[in-house]
Amino acid sequence: MARTRAQEKARSNGGTSPMVSTPKTSKAKGSSNQKDRTKSTAKKRQQAEDDPKVAKEGPSHKKHKTNNQADLTQKAEVREAPITANPKLRSILSSYGTLLLEDLRISDPVSPTPKNILALVLNAMLTSARISHQLAFKSVKCLIEAEYHDIEVLKRSTWEERTKVLTNGGYTRYREKTATELGDLVNLVQDKYVLGSDSFNSAGGDLNNLLKRASSSPPKIRTFLKEIKGLGDVGIDIFFDTAQGVWSCLAPFIDPRSLKTAERIGLENNVDKMWRSLGEDAVEMCRLSAALTTIRLEKKEKELS
Repeated sequence: MARTRAQEKARSNGGTSPMVSTPKTSKAKGSSNQKDRTKSTAKKRQQAEDDPKVAKEGPSHKKHKTNNQADLTQKAEVREAPITANPKLRSILSSYGTLLLEDLRISDPVSPTPKNILALVLNAMLTSARISHQLAFKSVKCLIEAEYHDIEVLKRSTWEERTKVLTNGGYTRYREKTATELGDLVNLVQDKYVLGSDSFNSAGGDLNNLLKRASSSPPKIRTFLKEIKGLGDVGIDIFFDTAQGVWSCLAPFIDPRSLKTAERIGLENNVDKMWRSLGEDAVEMCRLSAALTTIRLEKKEKELS
């Protein structure tokens, strides 16, 4: 059988065909690259151990994502860890920290809707009067059930109708005066807080525009709230207590009477410290204010001290 020149040459060199020969140089080169990569990895690990900054940053293309994840983790720890670290604070929030709007059976109680803000103002007006807190709260519930936290409904109501609703709640001592003040409130909201309601576009007026008018400044908010007849300093303190979960610019706030309660039951008497303990969460601060108010009004200070 005839052989090709290549086959003859291969036979004369020992019988190995070049077609099946394995290039040793390629294998050696691959092994060398692997060793280089191993050395590089080991060097990076050593640098990471020697330099914490290098270990923290890692590859440059992953740095942004890693930092974002770290920020989220840190925020979660700030929000949750301080509360769990203080069993008494956690217990008080669990037992008494119900938001006012939750008590009034209002859906989405931490949303700054026109109805929610008006409901908080109505509560501040009624509960700041010299009347038992049970009757005041009952009367607020009657106003909410009558839909008077809707500015359009309140606008259509007559003085006699408002007086009757207040009477049903037991607010007899101040019913005539308060019925008049509710009418004045409608006029104020319509005169000053109708235009520019970008978020909710309430034709009848939106007290969220008071927040805009005040540029979210608590002192200015306090000044403008004083224009509401029937709402004095105590009433504004009540509004700040209950509205900070909705208007977060009001946080942190605890009214002076509730701050004394906090001290009597063994919590911090420093608003900023309690604020940090709650992870600077406005809704949790609102719950704490509600809890302290309930403890004070229900005379549970000795029981919890």
